[in-house]
Amino acid sequence: MTFRRYHIPTAPAPSRRPWARVNVHRDLSKCLNCGTCIDSCLYGVHERRDADARFMEEPEDHLCRVCFRCVAECPVNALSLERNSEYVEAGNGLFKPEVLRTLGGEAEAGRIPVTGACYRGPFGGQGFDGIWTDMSEIVRPTRDGIHGREYISTSVDVGARPTYLDFRAGGPWTPPRELPIPMVLDAANPGTPPAGVLAAIAGAAKALETYAIVPAALWPSLKEEVRDGAIVRLGDGGAAGFERAAGVEATYRRGDGADLVGLRRTLPHSILSLRVPLGSYDRDAADMALEAGADLIHLTADWKDVDGIDGVNGYIRTLRDLHAYLVELARRDAITVLASGPIAAAEHVPKTILLGADLVGVDLALYVVMECVPPNHALHLGRFPDEFPLSDVPWGTQRVVNLMNAWRDQLLEILGAMGMREVRRLRGDTGRAIFQDEAEREAFADIRVRAPAKEVVAR
Repeated sequence: MTFRRYHIPTAPAPSRRPWARVNVHRDLSKCLNCGTCIDSCLYGVHERRDADARFMEEPEDHLCRVCFRCVAECPVNALSLERNSEYVEAGNGLFKPEVLRTLGGEAEAGRIPVTGACYRGPFGGQGFDGIWTDMSEIVRPTRDGIHGREYISTSVDVGARPTYLDFRAGGPWTPPRELPIPMVLDAANPGTPPAGVLAAIAGAAKALETYAIVPAALWPSLKEEVRDGAIVRLGDGGAAGFERAAGVEATYRRGDGADLVGLRRTLPHSILSLRVPLGSYDRDAADMALEAGADLIHLTADWKDVDGIDGVNGYIRTLRDLHAYLVELARRDAITVLASGPIAAAEHVPKTILLGADLVGVDLALYVVMECVPPNHALHLGRFPDEFPLSDVPWGTQRVVNLMNAWRDQLLEILGAMGMREVRRLRGDTGRAIFQDEAEREAFADIRVRAPAKEVVAR
């Protein structure tokens, strides 16, 4: 078997309606069409008209980096910048306007943004902002980049990894499946997607050599060539008819459970996943998955659960508890942990793995890059269209592929800065991170801030 280096096939997929932080206004009553703004702008905002080079074209607002150089150098003060109110009002929760704009830029060509590996937010705070990763090896990066000779593996296993072989049990043994990236595409989390969105996500999963989680009701609409890369989220109809799928996923309900034993008996060689919503999580879910021999335990969160910072903090605590419980049972390698829900940026992938996940599920970000609104969803994503025609499927597929390439490259950057050569080592290694709230408690536990005594003045 020859070695094949994993490669993601990126290609240009420009945004249909790119985000613009500001509106660049040109006062035609003042403009001399001198072209000074062309020379002053480094980002291509200003160009002459193709039809008539004597006149200036309308500025490309979305290319503006708000440096004000063109405004300062215009000899007649014909240029001005104003804040784009549509951009400011877009998004909420984890999907802030800058995150929406970054996701769109990453999906265009699959490259890492030049704005500090995608992150321009505060270096501290709550949720993922309160997790600082260890960059102790950044002084000694790989000799020739993240794609050089010093290969960094992003492969992960799905399923149990036995520590020894027991031939007494008899019967066939299904080895764990290997995925080249620690990310799956969850098309079933935001709701039942339109046919075009589902086709784009399933096609992207095929190109990325990973899995797509799809609702059972839409399974028949998938093309034959992508069905073997789908994990079907079951409804009330059971697992019949899904033998050609990569696996099935049942939903855990506290006090009710799920018939994992029956599913394992019906589909002995398929991936078996237990989907555990954040609000239903308890340690009995992990016990059930382990007892049935499930391959995956999928901790997920509805957008309402993680729309606020308290929800994100609760998700982080729950994921850490799940990982710690499996370690406590000495069964951590007996099951793969998939975490999805509050994943909105590239930096969330390594941080989620640090918290104890093997795999990260991407859901709402897929809708963002395809410029469409998730069904039955109140997340304000600006002016994205509600529909996604089938003619847009190749474009949407490529944008999802590009996004995953940009996220994988940023994961490689972080692993290289940590001195790691495979992402498996990052799982649950909280020693590679500093949690701001824990660090502050340790640093300031013995400090007592006393207010100065008030001077009593006799009147």
